[in-house]
Amino acid sequence: MGRPQKDLVLDGSAERLFAYWLRDLRGSAGLTLEQLARRTGYGRTTVSDAMRGKTHPTRPVTLAIVGACGGDVRRWGEYWAQVRRALDPHCPDGPAAVTPPPWDGPADRAAGVHAEQCPADCARTEPHGWYTESVSTLLRLDTPTPEALERRIVVATCDGLARIPVGVSVPRRAGDTTPDHGLEISAVRGGRLADGGPQYESYFERFLILPVPLRAGTRHVYELRLRIPPAQPMAPHFVHVPLTRSEHFRLRVRFDRAKPPRAVWRLTGVPTAVIYQRNPGTPALSLDEHGLVEVEFTAMKVGYGYGLSWLEAGSAA
Repeated sequence: MGRPQKDLVLDGSAERLFAYWLRDLRGSAGLTLEQLARRTGYGRTTVSDAMRGKTHPTRPVTLAIVGACGGDVRRWGEYWAQVRRALDPHCPDGPAAVTPPPWDGPADRAAGVHAEQCPADCARTEPHGWYTESVSTLLRLDTPTPEALERRIVVATCDGLARIPVGVSVPRRAGDTTPDHGLEISAVRGGRLADGGPQYESYFERFLILPVPLRAGTRHVYELRLRIPPAQPMAPHFVHVPLTRSEHFRLRVRFDRAKPPRAVWRLTGVPTAVIYQRNPGTPALSLDEHGLVEVEFTAMKVGYGYGLSWLEAGSAA
């Protein structure tokens, strides 16, 4: 058995999206690259390169793969031509002109389509149209400046979902009077960030523009990197406050083992005011040998906080 293909990270380009759907078609057919090569008559490297997303495959190779996987050759031929035109530097619309066909059948199931239907009175405005299936966050406090890598899985409940608001609150730490207060937000995978939404002194909102509009029931994974600017102190807590339906939250905090916190405690469904209280309301948690503390939450209520709070070394209770 040959080596599996590397994960494909969608970056908004037409060729990456084309490769994504071609991989999806192969996955729905249940074919290995070796089986696909035998069925198409092309070499394994050729069929593999067609699904890498680095270059646009030729039309004969594409249609051979589609035919071997039992796909709709006519529709795929039209889609191939759209992408080819979009890659022309003189094309006025570029990737925006590419509209993938509404794939039906096994490919939809392979992509993770659920049973949700778009409501008849749906206005297709945020936050309506999606919910959060899971959030997994790793907060690093053992780095020069605090940073978090966050992986989210959302499920569209509305056809045509094209963007998701990403809002992050970064409260000032008590006693911080510095004039500047900010947050660096970058998209690692699953879309691109665009400005928009309300901006306050300690609240930052962007829009995640999805690589392709989602159909109702489709799951989508995206990752963000959040970084506190150098020399900016961080408030001693990290909390997820769901503003819409959120089913699962996993938080890992890695503390600096050279400066361990005096105490760490769990916050489970607390009002916002409780988040800022510096007295542990639950038994203290222990760090493991790597300086990590991990907690998980389910059945979360909208508007309440879930996460961790801590007393820093040298601080008073």
